[in-house]
Amino acid sequence: MSTTIVLIIYFLIVVLILVNVNKFMHIFQQSFYELDDFLPAIKTTKVYKMQIYEILLVIFAVLSLFNNYFLILYGIISIYTSFNTVNKRAVAKKKFVYTSRVRITYAIIAFLVALSVFAVGININTKGIIAVFVILSLYKLWAIALVLIGNAIAKPLLNVINSRYIKEAKNIINSNKKLKIIAVTGSYGKTSTKNIITSLLEEKYITVMTPKSYNTTLGVVKTIREQIKPYTEVFVCEMGAARLGEISEICDIAKPDISVITSIGPQHLTTFKSMDNIVKGKFEIITDAKKDVKAVLNLDNDYIKEGIEKYAKNTEIISYGMNEKNAEYTVENITMSDKGSIFDIVYEDSKIQIRTKLLGKHNIYNITCAVTIAKELGMTNEEIKKAISKIKPVEHRLELKKMGGILSLDDSFNSNPEGSKAAIETLNMFKDKYKVLVTPGMIELGEKTDELNKKLGEYATTLDYVILVGKITTDKIKEGMDEKGYKDYIVVDDLYEAFRKLEELQISHENLLALFENDLPDSYIK
Repeated sequence: MSTTIVLIIYFLIVVLILVNVNKFMHIFQQSFYELDDFLPAIKTTKVYKMQIYEILLVIFAVLSLFNNYFLILYGIISIYTSFNTVNKRAVAKKKFVYTSRVRITYAIIAFLVALSVFAVGININTKGIIAVFVILSLYKLWAIALVLIGNAIAKPLLNVINSRYIKEAKNIINSNKKLKIIAVTGSYGKTSTKNIITSLLEEKYITVMTPKSYNTTLGVVKTIREQIKPYTEVFVCEMGAARLGEISEICDIAKPDISVITSIGPQHLTTFKSMDNIVKGKFEIITDAKKDVKAVLNLDNDYIKEGIEKYAKNTEIISYGMNEKNAEYTVENITMSDKGSIFDIVYEDSKIQIRTKLLGKHNIYNITCAVTIAKELGMTNEEIKKAISKIKPVEHRLELKKMGGILSLDDSFNSNPEGSKAAIETLNMFKDKYKVLVTPGMIELGEKTDELNKKLGEYATTLDYVILVGKITTDKIKEGMDEKGYKDYIVVDDLYEAFRKLEELQISHENLLALFENDLPDSYIK
């Protein structure tokens, strides 16, 4: 067998491994670079299951040990497998971000691959190279291994770089004595609330917020280093967490003057391990803030009331809610339509009538929270009303828009029980529409995952039709609908197929309105 053919075949198998490296690095990124999240995601996708062509790849590699001519068949299967892998790549719902961590990891992987190419080059005429082909035929496992090895090697270097960035961020915060820091966390609603708070405060103050879902330590650090200036007056900082200590770590960099907890529920229960830990973790935004921090809390949430007793007894609390009449800021006279919402916020002896384009009760909570902070910072009612009237729906958060020609309520960034129920309630407000739910279900709810997905199925029976995306996470939703005797649903493999079904339904229902509910990492949609 010629050296050229062997090198070409080796090149093909290396390309196949690297294409899969990109795939698994994306999943690792969606798993927040945590092994405890990454491995369950890999297990869920069942990537270890081999297709027929992958089995043939291994077989021909083994046969090549006995007869070099089998290498030709091995090469043909390698080409087919490569094209099949590239062509079957789905469009990611969450784009792969080429961060510094990713680039450094890829540089290490490239170096490791280059070493292997060199090793092959000096052993090109030995029988051992064919044995290498046998091993490399398990290309998915090698791709996963390279991702983990590359990240493990990169970690010490990243720690040094990140420590320098964190120090710079602390210096920027400490040098701006007049800067007010508003920290926002919660199991649900923190990003929407952050955006609304910022929209209100921008009416009067020079305000910076953490963009999109930059709610990790490094996301906050990046925002501070790039956006906080000496003249910035307010920094609205979203703080996310999937484990104890993560909010505390962010507070060590940017200690809040006002801390907000929008809600607490069984989100990230898999990593927090218990509801007690979730409550404790969220209240780090108060316990690790400035000593004179003011806490803005949603009293309608029982877990928050529980946390107040444990972690905020000596903290100045400003409360809000719709159901809890003891809250300082409450809501009355709610009306909703496809044009938006109208309601009154009542506090002390005053009342503000709010008109907004935003839909859903959760947005009423978010706006009420934001108004509470705006009043605390000295804004007038007229300034608040003017600012709220300008607010546009947050992207992918009950956003009414056209998607592929389908009128849709895009709530795809939501993935929690309370938000899902509220979104279905909002959809049901559209009395003149043919209402369709599109969802892959919910994850990261620990032992409650099955129970809560089943409840989602029960809520969904109030709608005209349901499209379940993927078979991995939708079984319990289906069970909930089946027990209610609901039959107007279908299970599809992916979002592409879901859109085709919506187009089919729209032919007979011109008034169709589709709710896209929940957003799971691509690894869970199979």
